[in-house]
Amino acid sequence: MTLRPYATALALTALTTLAGCGTVSAGSDTASAEATTQSQYPMTITNCGRQYTIAKEPQRIVSLYPGQTEILLRLGLKDRIVAQAQEGRSKPDPELAKDFTSIRSLGAKTPPSKEILVAQQPDFVYSGSEYEFNTEQGFAGKDELVKAGATPYVATAGCRERRSAGTVEDAFTDLRTLGKVLGHATQAAELEKQARADLSAATERIAGRPPVKAAQVFFEGGKLYAIGAAIEVDMLRLGGGQNVFAATEQRFADFYAAEVNAEVVLERNPEAFVFAVQDDAHQQQTVDYLTRTFASTPAVRDRRLVGVRNTTFAPGTLASIEGVAAIADGLHPKG
Repeated sequence: MTLRPYATALALTALTTLAGCGTVSAGSDTASAEATTQSQYPMTITNCGRQYTIAKEPQRIVSLYPGQTEILLRLGLKDRIVAQAQEGRSKPDPELAKDFTSIRSLGAKTPPSKEILVAQQPDFVYSGSEYEFNTEQGFAGKDELVKAGATPYVATAGCRERRSAGTVEDAFTDLRTLGKVLGHATQAAELEKQARADLSAATERIAGRPPVKAAQVFFEGGKLYAIGAAIEVDMLRLGGGQNVFAATEQRFADFYAAEVNAEVVLERNPEAFVFAVQDDAHQQQTVDYLTRTFASTPAVRDRRLVGVRNTTFAPGTLASIEGVAAIADGLHPKG
């Protein structure tokens, strides 16, 4: 889940024409088969329906969301990450916290302006969504970055036409493509093997258990947003939950999230709440609101309030595997 305010995201959706393809390939659609081959340049990739030619192995990478920073660090690319942004939107993985603090920040809560981003002289810019390239917000557009010598790359599940249909599997597509583009295909293959094993362990533990009827929500600025589609709901499914909101509802016709009032949620009478948290304070605020507002629901009565680190819901990060495991543990406790 992106951590920018949902109100902003909804407004941008209304202003932006939905265009572009959500699939990504490195040279061809056989990225999986090519994952362990040596990278050859120039290479062409297709991202969000647009082709980019990469002349040589990128050396100056800017990450625009913490989930993107995490996957780059896990690929062993710390020395190439010249800057990051929006790292304050989520707690980092404890294993990577020290590395996060050593990377220059271009803005802890918002994407950088065009001028600030271009000044980093990046040759590869990785984002979780197309929002970070919205010129109407003063950010560097894709054309501007290409002109400056950088390749903009959006996570597969973050492309506009793919955002509401994104899945956890999309992160593996990104991993293989990043490995190919950044010359770390072997590391990417090893990461994928381990991540798939972790995902299998989480889903196999709860196999055969009936899904828990859960409300997937996000609370911010005193407002509650329902999540009706996208990678967030796929994670909920894999973690043994069934969303009380359906992607086919009119409220999600233009965007995967929508503000809802308490009455709508009460009518669904959820057995659990699953929500993203930015930090400990945000988690407590969300729990307090849900407990106070939905005291009559089985979710609150049974204290089945499952807060998950925000980064895990972002497209294009292996942290989504961690999110699935956390949801599974919250909905189907061990023992």
